[in-house]
Amino acid sequence: MMRYVKAFFFAGVVLPILLHLLASEGMPWWPDTVSLGIGFGAAAVIIVSKMEADREMRRRLWKALQRLVRDRRSP
Repeated sequence: MMRYVKAFFFAGVVLPILLHLLASEGMPWWPDTVSLGIGFGAAAVIIVSKMEADREMRRRLWKALQRLVRDRRSP
């Protein structure tokens, strides 16, 4: 859960504020910065969840391959 919070905080709060401050033209706080924050934060949470799902799938696949090799070796 902490990964999701960290990802949302960085991508949804810190990044849009930095983009707001670094923009060459004045970007209004509402709705542009808040809209960017919501979109970036949601995208970050989705990316983190996909990464965790991929990591879990790779772990399960590796365990299955190890079991397969172990079972083939035993008589």
